[in-house]
Amino acid sequence: MRFIASVLFSATAFALPAAAQDAGWHSAARDKAIAYHGANMPKDCNIPVSDAASVPGHELQIGEETAARQALIMEFPCQAGAYNTTSVFLLSDQHGTVSELFFPSPQVDVRYADQADATVVEGIVITGFPLMREVVKPVYDSSSRSVTERDKWRGPGDAYSTTQWGFKNGKFEIMLFAVDATFDGQDSPVTLIEIDIW
Repeated sequence: MRFIASVLFSATAFALPAAAQDAGWHSAARDKAIAYHGANMPKDCNIPVSDAASVPGHELQIGEETAARQALIMEFPCQAGAYNTTSVFLLSDQHGTVSELFFPSPQVDVRYADQADATVVEGIVITGFPLMREVVKPVYDSSSRSVTERDKWRGPGDAYSTTQWGFKNGKFEIMLFAVDATFDGQDSPVTLIEIDIW
């Protein structure tokens, strides 16, 4: 099983100055990101991008004010499965640079009291943080500069993991990671990571 936990973006979100908003770079940045995604889709992505207007874009300022540049975070649907949908993200700035965004994603080891009955959990351990491009059912909130996902696990009973990250110091930092590993139909997540980054 794959469970997503954290994400690093080389960006910091601020309110955009009026001059940058009126600079007219948004359309070009969107088109660049769409073209890049079409030419560099991860091999597992099976959802083509054909309509530029349907691709969400969220404004960000990258870097400190004295050397800042404006950019859009663009979310592209990647996979649609029976349990989850996934997206990948690109950062497209006002100067025409497009960057892939990667997500350190924790793997977890779940120990059940009875391997034939996954309703009683003895322990959950985070075993690693591989970098991934795909995020499961992401929701970006521009007002709080945060991303939240909910990754439903395969099997009956609605076991899942949920993760929330926020922008700070030029990257997305993890704020919350919780797991409901019991396939019992109940909503009972266990919080494994909780950090007040603000």
